[in-house]
Amino acid sequence: MSAENLHLLGGGAALASALLWAMSAMLFQQVGRHVSASAMNLFKGIVAILCMGVLLLPSGIAEMGISSAVYLALSGLVGICLGDTLYFLTINRLGARLTLLISSLIPVVTALFAALLLGERIDAVAWLGLFLTITGVTFVLWERTVGSPGFMQWRMGLVLGVLFVLANALGIIFTKVGVQSLPALDATFIRTVWAVAGLTFWGLACRSLFNWWGPLKDRATFNRLLLASVIGAFVGTWLSIVALKYTHVAVAVTLNSTSPLFILPIAAWVLKERISVRAVSGALVAVGGIALYFFNLTEGL
Repeated sequence: MSAENLHLLGGGAALASALLWAMSAMLFQQVGRHVSASAMNLFKGIVAILCMGVLLLPSGIAEMGISSAVYLALSGLVGICLGDTLYFLTINRLGARLTLLISSLIPVVTALFAALLLGERIDAVAWLGLFLTITGVTFVLWERTVGSPGFMQWRMGLVLGVLFVLANALGIIFTKVGVQSLPALDATFIRTVWAVAGLTFWGLACRSLFNWWGPLKDRATFNRLLLASVIGAFVGTWLSIVALKYTHVAVAVTLNSTSPLFILPIAAWVLKERISVRAVSGALVAVGGIALYFFNLTEGL
């Protein structure tokens, strides 16, 4: 296959992963009306482990040092166990559309963490991209005003969303330090195993683990959660890895970050939400900021 076709393959995989993440977020929003955030996260993790385990079965997991193992464990506990639970809590309060928009801040916060903790440089153009992303997200979120219906739930969802972004960004930093020469699929598998272990421990400590599974006795709820877990946690993540492998990092990350755009027609069609011009323009500005940051980063390499 030619280099041009490989780039097209990578770009298509990135767009497909963004679409699948948008679809899974919509499904998680529907399931979240009946199932707790911790239960959804645990179920998603178990499904992802089973799917990745099948792929890793022929070759096994690559060897790693103690340092890598520790950082990947921290990444799973902070980024997935805590971060994705906060993600589901945010979806339950703000809905899939606003939650995915807030998630576009993860590259911004990750860049700031990398500058503070890893000593990475951010030049003026990259700073402009980060600023645009923050501006686009803020522009949409501030559409709701004090005293409007549901304001208290919106404010709590915003707090949870900020915590979700911080936890995921920190998890990415831990992954960056720990992954080294380890294959991406192996690292993702290890992170997910630690996340499931952390959620299981939390459920047992709170004596609520077995209660989490009660709502899943409903066949429709179970099937919807299974579909969301497969297309989001497994296929979407796998396609994002394919994108990084076959096309430029800037292209892959930018196209992977278009979920806030894909969710707009899905929210309007499936969830019957009213999508304002402000919501569309803010999402475009946010994704444009991410594109500016990563394309500038690539040019500087």
